[in-house]
Amino acid sequence: MIAVASLIVLVAVIALSAITKKNAGVIGLIAAYIFGLIASACGTEISVAKIATSNWPMSVFFIVLSTTFLFGIATLNGTTQALSKNIVCLAGGNARILPLIFFVFGAIISAAGAGGLIVAVIMPIALFVAIENGISVLMMSLVTMGGIMVGGLSPLAINGIVAQQLSVENGIIAENLSGYLPLWGAYAAAMTLFSLGAYFILGGLKPKKVEGAEKPHFTKFNRSQTMTLIAILVVLVGVIFFEQNIGLISFACAGLLLLLGAVDQKKAIAAIPWSTIILICGMSVLIGVVNTCGGIDFLSGKLENIIGEKSAQPIMMVLGGLMGAVSSGTGVVMPTLIPLAAELSGTLNISAMSLVIGVIVGTNGVVISPLSTVGGICVGCAPESVDKDKLYNQLLLAAVCFIAMSVVLSLLGAFGIFG
Repeated sequence: MIAVASLIVLVAVIALSAITKKNAGVIGLIAAYIFGLIASACGTEISVAKIATSNWPMSVFFIVLSTTFLFGIATLNGTTQALSKNIVCLAGGNARILPLIFFVFGAIISAAGAGGLIVAVIMPIALFVAIENGISVLMMSLVTMGGIMVGGLSPLAINGIVAQQLSVENGIIAENLSGYLPLWGAYAAAMTLFSLGAYFILGGLKPKKVEGAEKPHFTKFNRSQTMTLIAILVVLVGVIFFEQNIGLISFACAGLLLLLGAVDQKKAIAAIPWSTIILICGMSVLIGVVNTCGGIDFLSGKLENIIGEKSAQPIMMVLGGLMGAVSSGTGVVMPTLIPLAAELSGTLNISAMSLVIGVIVGTNGVVISPLSTVGGICVGCAPESVDKDKLYNQLLLAAVCFIAMSVVLSLLGAFGIFG
């Protein structure tokens, strides 16, 4: 049966990518082409010649390209690094509030468009500050990642862009900011609650005293960094208040920064995360083929037999968490499960918003796991004095705890206020 075979191929691509550590988008494109040939030969109405052109997500592709182009420039010319260092000065020597400052700062920068990958810039500084000020490395890691991921679901960041676009395309929300806010709010509430729990449980109020710790100094922004800050502000104002297309305005601002000499052109273009873009778009092509072959409909029919009104959201959280732990949430999990949620909503007469909230919370909650890109970067950023194997296991357990917490909240009806 072609529908079942298409799902097997999807699972195989995800597994092969996890085992070999190769880009799932590249593997997905190959699989889409080969399976498309097989499906066509078996009588499925699928145009092999149009597999890529019909399923390549042009809107998401351009938005991701443009926003990462702009924030790649910000990273290259030191703008994000300077911002991260200066935020430490706000603590005024009070170690207790440093993790909360990094939470808020990470959320703001990530929400402005930098997305979850900004962890690579903020986390090294956060963990250095933690060690220098007697703060638990695990707690600082969880709180900082929590803030970054709260911002990472904003409609300006990659994860948020993908979540919003998929929800709009599947008729779950209206194509405006107010339609997306409940989805973002549900995840932000869950991750904030988890981060605050980590802060209090892991000694946020009782940091160890460190003698001779040097207070950080304010870092002045140079000409290029000032121009970059202005460009980011223009994007924010344009998108939020004047409803400008985020892709076009981000690309325009990035281009102007190049013309003004704010960064080296070759380095800026090379800094665009092409692997992430290929991952997202390549897997979208494969999922398009799976959908054409009836795989999504088949999975939807099977889940109808086990999902009930109360269990639907928790099941989608666990499913999103399990898939998100071993594959890309933006490139694989959300593009697979959000259309499925829309299908289940119609057949089971369950709120589509409720199901998508489950998908988004579960999928993006496990990014704190070291198996994910964000969690993996966190472990890699840890200073030499940190036991990285121990931190790896702690973050893995933390991801499980987040999903468990979210499932309990779901069963208690806590997410009902969001939809």
